Amino acid sequence: MLWTRIGIVAFCCLLGSCSLVSTVYQNAPEMMRWWLDGYFDFTKEQKTVLTPALHQVHAWHRQQQLPLLVTQLKTMQQAVTQDSMTPAQACQTVDAIKAQLYQLQSAFIPTIIEIAPSLSDTQLDYLHSKLDKRAQKWKSEWWQESKEAQIEARLERFVDYAEKVYGKLSRQQIILIEQQLTQHPTHPELMYAEILRRNQDVETILRALRDPSFNKAQQQTLIENGFARLQHSPNEAFQKYVTQATLDSCETISMLHASTTELQKKHAVDWFERYIQQFSALSKSAKQTSASSITSSYLTQSK
Repeated sequence: MLWTRIGIVAFCCLLGSCSLVSTVYQNAPEMMRWWLDGYFDFTKEQKTVLTPALHQVHAWHRQQQLPLLVTQLKTMQQAVTQDSMTPAQACQTVDAIKAQLYQLQSAFIPTIIEIAPSLSDTQLDYLHSKLDKRAQKWKSEWWQESKEAQIEARLERFVDYAEKVYGKLSRQQIILIEQQLTQHPTHPELMYAEILRRNQDVETILRALRDPSFNKAQQQTLIENGFARLQHSPNEAFQKYVTQATLDSCETISMLHASTTELQKKHAVDWFERYIQQFSALSKSAKQTSASSITSSYLTQSK
């Protein structure tokens, strides 16, 4: 679903440059508004609702969710110091991230309820065209004509992410990853069908939210059910595939970690440490800002 992208913004910083994390995160509300505007072309009135709502959710995330993210990063950092990492340990990280994203999605429900009824037919048609272009872009990047080409594309991305964490991989390690990907082929046709289903789900929900007969409770249930379908697709063939694909990825991560050298493990520890420091500083500043606001409010009321 479109709104899921909002929830991924903070964690995606981990895959980028450490020096940009603080800047990107602190400017997340403005970036989110710009990104969403690219899909809806909001009116001035809609922006006046969206902007403060994004800042409010950002403040909540900074105070409540960042400490949890720091804890998760420390757990991951400890795991990479070990000689082995079980597939279950790797999957625990995936489950923790999904849980945090679900909480973030839920935090946006009031904003969706407030803005969706004001969306025009023109805006929803514009959204449809943007979602279609995004689906076609995914198809061009991930749905290669041959299985060999699919493996090559997946290998390139997997190695890129792995080398961000562990540093330069050896040829033997790359071969290990390639063997794993070959044993567990992808099914882009299932993923593409799911993308189209989700796009249709977004449009159906947003159009339904414009029905004036819906009360707030009905609107909330409608959105919550949409988010639930993101967690577990009604397409059982896709759900079975993505569950197995996640387990396969966790197994690959486990095998790769078992092959790492002490130098690579140190690179991983240092990599996590940089982000732990960045997010810890952001979380600490949020607490200081909150304390300052409470003090200011108390002094104002005492006058």
